[in-house]
Amino acid sequence: MAAKRQRDREVTRAMHRLFWRANLADRWSVAVCLLCRLPAFALLNVFIPLQIAFAIEAIIAKDSDAVSSFALTIFLFSLGYAVLWSIGGWVITRSGAQASVYLQRQVFANFLAKDYDFYTSTFFGSLGAQAARLRDAHIEYNLLWLVAIPKQAVIVVAGLAVIGYYSLLLAAITLGLMAITLGFTILSSAWRLKYRRLVSEASSEVAGEVGDALTHAATVKSFAAEEYEANRAAVPMERWRRFQYISWALSMPADSGRAILAALASVVLLLMTARLYVDGAISIAIVALIQLYVIRLIASTQEIAEIIKAYEHVLGGAYQPVATMLIQPEIIDSEQTRVLPATKKMGIAFRDLTFRYADTADSARAVAGFNLTIAPGEKIGLVGYSGSGKTTLTKLLLRFMDVTDGTISVGGVDIRELSQQELRKHIAYVPQEPILFHRSIYENIAYGRPEATRKAVLEAARMAYVDEFVAELPDKYKTLVGERGVKLSGGQRQRVAIARAILKDAPILVLDEATSALDSHSEQRIQEALWNLMKDRTAVVIAHRLSTIQRMDRIVVMDKGKIIQVGTHHELIAQKKGAYAALWAHQSGGYLGRAGSEQ
Repeated sequence: MAAKRQRDREVTRAMHRLFWRANLADRWSVAVCLLCRLPAFALLNVFIPLQIAFAIEAIIAKDSDAVSSFALTIFLFSLGYAVLWSIGGWVITRSGAQASVYLQRQVFANFLAKDYDFYTSTFFGSLGAQAARLRDAHIEYNLLWLVAIPKQAVIVVAGLAVIGYYSLLLAAITLGLMAITLGFTILSSAWRLKYRRLVSEASSEVAGEVGDALTHAATVKSFAAEEYEANRAAVPMERWRRFQYISWALSMPADSGRAILAALASVVLLLMTARLYVDGAISIAIVALIQLYVIRLIASTQEIAEIIKAYEHVLGGAYQPVATMLIQPEIIDSEQTRVLPATKKMGIAFRDLTFRYADTADSARAVAGFNLTIAPGEKIGLVGYSGSGKTTLTKLLLRFMDVTDGTISVGGVDIRELSQQELRKHIAYVPQEPILFHRSIYENIAYGRPEATRKAVLEAARMAYVDEFVAELPDKYKTLVGERGVKLSGGQRQRVAIARAILKDAPILVLDEATSALDSHSEQRIQEALWNLMKDRTAVVIAHRLSTIQRMDRIVVMDKGKIIQVGTHHELIAQKKGAYAALWAHQSGGYLGRAGSEQ
């Protein structure tokens, strides 16, 4: 429990820091806003009521000149209030929009900086919902701190000052009654905050479930599982409803108790004000003024209670996204990073490499004692049954994960001495299942090198035979591919991904079943394009379809995270009792016989 409270305090402090960094990105606007709004609040809630009271006294005294003077003053004060309020509103609207953009950029950058494993276990829809809730919480936070709280501070200070000027006892009693009412509100707020956070978590879960189902709508429809998905999403929806109801229900006793205390305070303060008038301590105009402030302070107590409830809502809405932002990546750059030379030839060395996934036994290591040196410009094929550790090697090379023991070097430099961006800009990676952005075909290809000329992008598309199917599309390269590229076939997505890698023109090429989704005709043509791309470059090619890697300089056969054979295609075939020869003999339709999922 103590750890949970400590965690909650950390998240709350982080939220305040984040929101104020966003606000102070345009600190002058915040300053101008407060410099305008505070005097505006003072004019409306202090000086204008005072002038009205003085005018009433002048009316009672039948002093028409004084009444006219006070009326003019009230008009000028009202005009000043309108001008200051409008300037403050315009400034805060502009700076608030800028702060929201700053905040969204910070959240976006933070989420993108998470580890690879973070994305494999997180609903993307949930992350989007969290970012949206954090933006909304920030807008509400600003309304509290830049409008509602300064306004109530002016009202309370001014009201107590005016009442205290005529009766310190009355001011002290007013302050005491306000403190009791607000204390009751704060106490009840602590009960509700837990459920506000649970509402936020349930809301993210709902967004995640709905987003997951909609992303895979084709699968849902193909299995006629619409009702199943609706029922599945109904579980977090019901949890959200229950927590929301409890949160609302807990506020009802607080609201009722506050209303009773406010009514009691009104009666007590009215009787005391009347007593002052009877004793001749104040005039009837001052009675009206004091009662005006009393009523305003009681109303202010109610408004402060609403501010506290709104603050609860902010804390509840911001809690999970801020907690997500506080998740620290495990894969971090060293303080002093190195830079690789600009070259098209770059070697790779795996030294005594061992990697095990978290919470697995030593016998379940994904890679164990792996040693391999790849010369600059050498082409290496990695083969083995599913689960042998081939894809794990590519993730380690890209530093999506860090090795448990041993080292990986690129260009003679331990990859942990490079920044992750520096490492990855020297590697062109084509995964087994390329996922495209919901953008045009041209934009997806250009992603490999955004600064590339249109001519270079189209040339890469031609080399990957993208131009063949694009020619048949009405919008050609402007065609939107749909979320995750669903409007294209698997082979078409693969061609776009290969074109992207061709355009990147990196010294190291990593292909993880890059031609698996292609038909035999397309595969043969694209293999030629890939060989042109691999010329003078280092290449690591994972393939279940062994025809893909026959021409490699060396083929590395893996089993259970270890190397069991190394050689050329012909050398390995000649080893009749070797694993590679068995793989070659047992292939059916160009694929390995054993089923399973790749680690």
